[in-house]
Amino acid sequence: MQIEVRPLTPSCHVEITQVAARMRETLVEVLGSEKGAAMYTPEWLEERVRFHLDASRAAAVFVAANEGQLIGHTIVRRETPTGDQGPAETKDQPFGLFSTTYVLPEHRRDHVASQLLEVGEAWMREQGLHWAATDTSSSNNKLIRLYEGRGYTLAYEAATPDAGTMVRLLRRL
Repeated sequence: MQIEVRPLTPSCHVEITQVAARMRETLVEVLGSEKGAAMYTPEWLEERVRFHLDASRAAAVFVAANEGQLIGHTIVRRETPTGDQGPAETKDQPFGLFSTTYVLPEHRRDHVASQLLEVGEAWMREQGLHWAATDTSSSNNKLIRLYEGRGYTLAYEAATPDAGTMVRLLRRL
């Protein structure tokens, strides 16, 4: 299989819609049908993808494609720390955040996610960032294992009213 990882085409509405729909699939997979589907509207998710494509922001959307079909994506952005969100060495430093990472279930054993993370981490280094993180539900075991396999460690846990217990995984780049 030939996997191409590239930036999302900002003018391609079809790709934006696909990424937004898969963001919803992630929520449903992690939080369950009722809660995941009710969390955000499809329109809000599409706007969130466009937010990360806005050239005035330090953000990017990368997609993985196989024979022209989008099989995965990751969204990254520069974040400024707020509150008590991890080790002391990151408190005053901006860091790179993987906002979302998704791969179609039938391609999850094809190393697509690893390729997406490599491209995302390279983008973060290009931005001069020294730390990478992701936030997810503590029940998202597949994603937690993926990131831990790349050297990410638990930085903190916090209870939220909407998504249950959230965790932040962190890694020095």
